[in-house]
Amino acid sequence: MNFDQWADWYDVYYSNVPEVETSFYVDLARESGGPVLEIGVGTGRIGIPTVLAGVNVTGLDLSQAMLDRADAKLRRTPPQTGALSLIRGDMREFDLSKTFPLITIPSNTLLLALSQEDQLRTLRCAARHLEPDGRLVFDVFIPGPDLLADRDTTPFVWGKTVHPDTGNVVVMSAINRADGATQINRETQIFEEYDGAGRIVRRAELPIDLRYLFPAECHTLIEQAGLVAERVLGGFDGQPLSEDSEEMIFICRRAQ
Repeated sequence: MNFDQWADWYDVYYSNVPEVETSFYVDLARESGGPVLEIGVGTGRIGIPTVLAGVNVTGLDLSQAMLDRADAKLRRTPPQTGALSLIRGDMREFDLSKTFPLITIPSNTLLLALSQEDQLRTLRCAARHLEPDGRLVFDVFIPGPDLLADRDTTPFVWGKTVHPDTGNVVVMSAINRADGATQINRETQIFEEYDGAGRIVRRAELPIDLRYLFPAECHTLIEQAGLVAERVLGGFDGQPLSEDSEEMIFICRRAQ
C-alpha cells in the first residue's frame, strides 16, 4: 500500500468521522499530562488538536508525504502551548530512546499491519516505549457480517463531504473484498470531486488493506505483548463493549 498516495485525501476521508473520536484522544492526552506518542499521526488530525490542548506530542508515521502535510497544517495553526515533533518510522520497529505516559494507535492504524506477527511486533514495540505506569490505547473496528459476506464489485456510496482545500463537494465510494482466510479486507476507496457546475474535476481510486481483528484475538495479542487490557470500550463516548458495538477501544497497561 502506498501511504503517500493517501496524503492528498486523508483529511477528506476523515472529514465524516465524528469529533467524539478526536475529543476522546485529546482528553486522554490531557489527563496523562504528556508527552504522548501517537503512532500513525497521519496529517495531524488528532495530534494538532492535542498540542492545542497544551500537551506535547511525538507523531510517528511511515509516510513522509503525510508528515509534510502535518507540518504544513501545524504552521497554519495558531500558536500552541504544546509541541508536535514529527518522526518518520515503521510502527513495527522503531526506537525513540525514551518512554511515554501515554501511547496511542488511533483510527484502525494497528490493522495496517497485515499479519498477526506484524500486529504483535507493533504492540511489543509500543510497549517498550511505555512508562511503567503508562497506558497504551488503540481502537479497531469490529468486522460485521455485511462486510464479511460482501462480494459485490459495484462501488457503494458511503459518504459525501466538502474538500477542506478546494471547497468542492467530494463523493466517497468503496468496494470491499474481505478474505476470511487471511482476515484481510482489500478495500478500494473512490473519491470523486465535483466543481460548482457538477462536473468531476478529480477522481482517485486508492487501495487500503486492513487485517481485521476479533475481540478474543485482540486480548491474545495484548497478553503476548506483555500488556493487560485495563478497560475495553465499545465506543468513544465510553459505553462498554457489547454485541452491538462496531468498534473496540482497548486501554492497556503493562502486565505486572
